[in-house]
Amino acid sequence: MTRSKSGLLGGAITVFGLCLLGCGQQPDADLGGHPYADATAEDAGASPPVDDGGGSYPADGQVLDPIQDPIVTGDGCAPATACPAGFSCGHYADPCSGHIFVCGEPCEGGTVCVADPNDPSSQTCQTKACAGHCGVVGLDGCGVAIACGGCPTGEDCVGTQCVPAGPPLSGDAGTCGALSCTPDPQTHLCGTVTDGCGHSMACSCAAGETCSGGVCGALAPECSTPDGGVRCSSAPNACGSANVTCGTCPGGQCVQGMCTTCAAPSCGKLTCGKVENACGESVTCGTCDSGTCYEGECCSPLTCADVKDGGPLDCTPVNLGCGVSKSCAPCAADEVCTDHVCTPYVCTPKTCDDFDNAGCGHADGCGKTLSCCAKGTTCQGSLCCGAGEVAYAGSCCLPSCDPNQPPGAQESCGQVILCAPGQKGPPR
Repeated sequence: MTRSKSGLLGGAITVFGLCLLGCGQQPDADLGGHPYADATAEDAGASPPVDDGGGSYPADGQVLDPIQDPIVTGDGCAPATACPAGFSCGHYADPCSGHIFVCGEPCEGGTVCVADPNDPSSQTCQTKACAGHCGVVGLDGCGVAIACGGCPTGEDCVGTQCVPAGPPLSGDAGTCGALSCTPDPQTHLCGTVTDGCGHSMACSCAAGETCSGGVCGALAPECSTPDGGVRCSSAPNACGSANVTCGTCPGGQCVQGMCTTCAAPSCGKLTCGKVENACGESVTCGTCDSGTCYEGECCSPLTCADVKDGGPLDCTPVNLGCGVSKSCAPCAADEVCTDHVCTPYVCTPKTCDDFDNAGCGHADGCGKTLSCCAKGTTCQGSLCCGAGEVAYAGSCCLPSCDPNQPPGAQESCGQVILCAPGQKGPPR
């Protein structure tokens, strides 16, 4: 079969994605120069290419190896109840029970969650070291590809190294694999799928499944809570390297990011108004021919004439019953009732100095909002971001094209952008 370099190397990522799900640990091999593409349409059982020394998780002076599950011998396997002390980020797969724990806090920008080079039994946030490497160099502690970008024009990324571009590698005679998101009944690929001959297609997972290493799998551990609850919102994963989408709530509804099963709303003894449950479902309990509905019953409040003789003549609000309170001697529009007396209304608005000249959406105390971004930045949600940047996962992010991905639609910073062949950086 004749395959391109990307096709040969692409098969390795599918293999490692499958092993990641089946073995509960990160792959212990170089993922080579495959682009951001998560999977390939080549035979899912193909052998990975020979490692040319690129290694996984490159670092200055040494290679960061993936975490390995500890070896358990005999019958004394005790299930873990939490992450090991050395795991400060990412996932930990308990070799005894198979349960996956969410550990520590997500890594900040510029760092990746991998094995600590000074303590292989730990998993910590390490600086992403891409010097001398290209393409996908491994998976982090959450099964997300660690990418180091592409190569200059005229070079190809082979085995995480930039080499002079050359003709496709040749093997046994044959044709390119057919594009498919399901190479077999048990496997559903996700991300960008390539056939090794320059063609590609996009694959996605079913609601509630997680894309890890190019393969759809079970619900991510970030989607469960310690008390057994299930989340239904999107949030950064435990490594800070991607967002986890937790899907829908079968048999329930998503309420404030959590799956909730709600009893149908009931009026009970109420005769008017509307009753709503925690899931947003409501039922109307009737209307009032006169008066107002107060605490589920029809009620007629008093009027100022009813309380004039015994009520205050100043601007102080009067309780008229049925939840109604108002002044019977209201102040003018430009006045405010202070200590029972109408006085001119004066509002001194806050300024950006009160907010350290930073941030967006500040209330000035007089009905307006303030944007306190520095020169050259604008508000993106609650953040001040530079030109072209968008707010994404709690920080500013510049949508950029990845030359390692197929041209056309690419996802960056949570947005879909259109990229030309080989384009790198912001879309034109």
